[in-house]
Amino acid sequence: MSKNTLKITRPYLATLRVEYDDYFRLLYRAELLPRARLVDDHFVAKKIFRSSDRREAVRKIVQWFWKNFKGGIGPVHKVLVINDPYEEVHYSPGFSCADPLNKYLGPRALKRVIRESGGKVVRDEREGSVHHPPNSVRRVKRRRKYHRRIAHRISVSSTGAFYYRVTLIPQISKRGVIVQKRKIQNVRLKARNLEDAKEEIFRRDLDSADLIRTSPKQRIED
Repeated sequence: MSKNTLKITRPYLATLRVEYDDYFRLLYRAELLPRARLVDDHFVAKKIFRSSDRREAVRKIVQWFWKNFKGGIGPVHKVLVINDPYEEVHYSPGFSCADPLNKYLGPRALKRVIRESGGKVVRDEREGSVHHPPNSVRRVKRRRKYHRRIAHRISVSSTGAFYYRVTLIPQISKRGVIVQKRKIQNVRLKARNLEDAKEEIFRRDLDSADLIRTSPKQRIED
């Protein structure tokens, strides 16, 4: 790229919503918000920043916020909203809640991301702190689904899938002390009932492979 090539930038709007008392503390220190106006019981100020994309804009605006206010008008996540005028924020398999691109979202962008995620993310309403603010959204912690054991090493999931548990790494102990922990894996079977599962285990020789790893009992003697 030539040194004379101009970097294309676009406008992004930062909105600050400051509580009444915090605003007058700024006035007392002879500090002013850009074009602040009273809306209900808050002062609202807006400022336009130019950046190449929203990720860069968020970084720039947050730096500006800390340089000018240093947390004096409240935690940044409770005060600041940055718009998404070009709809750059979308949910995808690689979506990161902590990515600056996806932070300080307004109501419209929040609603869009949550809808696109299909319930995988929700609005982050945790309190956080001044120096450790929460993100705009957080991932939903789903309850762990346990398999139901129906035979030796055979289990079935809540969706009806059959699994056979095999030992990948055997447990090794020395004089009663474990020096190598056992590592197991549930191998999914194509079978849809218990009898077919047993036949599949025999056909794939899963049982024999597992016996080789686990027998005889692994111990280290002095």
